[in-house]
Amino acid sequence: MGKSLNTQKPRVYGGTVSPYVRKVRVALAYKGVDFEDVEQTPFGAPAEFRELSPLSKIPIWHEGDFVLPDSSVILSYIEERYPNPPLLPNDPQRRARALWFQEYGGTKLSEATAGVFFERVVKPKILKLETNTKLVDHLLLKTLPRALDYLTKCLGNDDYMVAGMFTLADIALTTSFVNLKLAGASIDTSRWPEYAAYVERIHALPFYAPIVADVPDWTKFRKD
Repeated sequence: MGKSLNTQKPRVYGGTVSPYVRKVRVALAYKGVDFEDVEQTPFGAPAEFRELSPLSKIPIWHEGDFVLPDSSVILSYIEERYPNPPLLPNDPQRRARALWFQEYGGTKLSEATAGVFFERVVKPKILKLETNTKLVDHLLLKTLPRALDYLTKCLGNDDYMVAGMFTLADIALTTSFVNLKLAGASIDTSRWPEYAAYVERIHALPFYAPIVADVPDWTKFRKD
């Protein structure tokens, strides 16, 4: 007989403002999994945190003696551990497509959206560093438009990015726009109306909306 899975309530270490932590929280809410939030930022973290996260990043999944860093890896585990309702299609090609968009959302898209947030909010507020305004302009005028052009084409007229169902792709491709808004920027609805409507629609889903709302008001700390 195989070893049974740990039944202890899992802990998720991270801050509610993090788009990567938000990915995990949305997945758990969608699947109805009870867990414990442990507020933790990677800045000035204690030695205990650094032992759990070799990369000193959030989120961290902690379940009994099982520890797992990295949001994408955690989401893969969650999908295996709690398969229903599914966050990936059964069809191999559609499944791979959803995983690709999860990767794109956590890399190229977040480079722009979370990058602007880091420059306008995290650096001046937490790190006490100057905002790189030239980098912000590049992210908003070059990097983000290229990503939105690509994603708008992929989305077409569909409600969801892959297979007509809510998947990991939809989480990864919408979560960081919360941070973009906190940084005083948004999608240009005149240029990308379909994608702006898509993000708004996904954020309004009943399991997603409370998590979008559960962020601190950092706008007063923003440096434009």
